[in-house]
Amino acid sequence: MRVYKTEEFMKKSKWLHISKSNKASNTKEFVAHTHEFIEIVYVLSGEMTHVIDGQSYDAKHGDVLFMNYGCTHSFSAQSEYSYVNVLFSPERMSEEIVTPANIFSVLCLTSFNEMTCDSDFGWVRFEGAQRQEIENILLTMLREYQERQTSWETVLGNYFNTFIIKMLRKYEMEMLTFDVNDVWSSLSAYIESNLNSKIKLTDLAQRCFYNPSYFSRAFKERFGVSLVEYVARKRLDRAVDLLQNTDLSLDEIAWQAGFPDSKSLYHAFSRYLNATPSQYQKVKKREEKK
Repeated sequence: MRVYKTEEFMKKSKWLHISKSNKASNTKEFVAHTHEFIEIVYVLSGEMTHVIDGQSYDAKHGDVLFMNYGCTHSFSAQSEYSYVNVLFSPERMSEEIVTPANIFSVLCLTSFNEMTCDSDFGWVRFEGAQRQEIENILLTMLREYQERQTSWETVLGNYFNTFIIKMLRKYEMEMLTFDVNDVWSSLSAYIESNLNSKIKLTDLAQRCFYNPSYFSRAFKERFGVSLVEYVARKRLDRAVDLLQNTDLSLDEIAWQAGFPDSKSLYHAFSRYLNATPSQYQKVKKREEKK
């Protein structure tokens, strides 16, 4: 699978590339690929079918598709179409754009794609006056990018910030009918399904372009404990379940529960349960006999 590199596109500007495409029907326009940057597609006319991390989207005029870096993307079309393509580096999603007020919409928009593959996160639709306003912003950005007049990067940056903020505002309005608890539930499920992988707060924060310290506070406010503590307890819960219901060795249990070795497993039992794995197992067996 081809990986599109940042340096292939970020030539005029170090952080952004914008282009407009007008094409006739071509069902093999772009085969599956991935990229190091974030990609936004805005459909100007016609209809396009995009497949993003295995999820299919039938996009039409006014639709915006947000693709985080590292996701798999392909698209095709059955008729003539046109679109604006905005590519930019993740670093551009700065605190100027991403604020504590929009954490839930950013979490959804940037998607934790593998967590929310059964949803339409990352897909925003503009209609009427809003659609015209978004198109004006994008076409102005395109003109600034192509003509490169005095202070063009400053002007381009301001329009880009406006575009992203309006997209988040639209998303926030749609989320008024969406239970934000589902986002955190998806995050919890994601953690539980990846316990035997490295789970770092900085990585999760980066996925939604959040300052790690703020993400940490938001996580603790939601779950009552830090991410490190939450993951440790989930790993211990899995280890306890495996200890009680399987004949696996302690080394195998440690690996399946996400501990680096049996020594770490012993430490977790001692810290949270005040017992070694074997002591805990004996106590549970005595309780079952009563």
